[in-house]
Amino acid sequence: MSKGHRQGGKIKGRHTTIIPVAEKIVDLLSKNPEVKKISVGFIKHGIKSGKHAIKVSEMESGLLLKIRGTASIQEIRIYTDAKESIKNSLKKYSTKNNLQLILN
Repeated sequence: MSKGHRQGGKIKGRHTTIIPVAEKIVDLLSKNPEVKKISVGFIKHGIKSGKHAIKVSEMESGLLLKIRGTASIQEIRIYTDAKESIKNSLKKYSTKNNLQLILN
């Protein structure tokens, strides 16, 4: 896979660019058998610098992740029936990688 882009497999849609802080998260979740599909959203650039974080919200068909990089935010939708299991994976990942995790 090229740096900053992901496509194929469980990753669907036309938008393939991923911010650096989200790359490993998408790679981790794409290997998870409980994840059915990943939809990569647009990137919002030019925001005030801040700490890297993952904000997780539930949606009917899975989870919505808002991943904050240094000066950008990207939404990634994770389609799954195992929301709690995916949240636990994200908790472990965020603790290990010193990322703030916000669960809504």
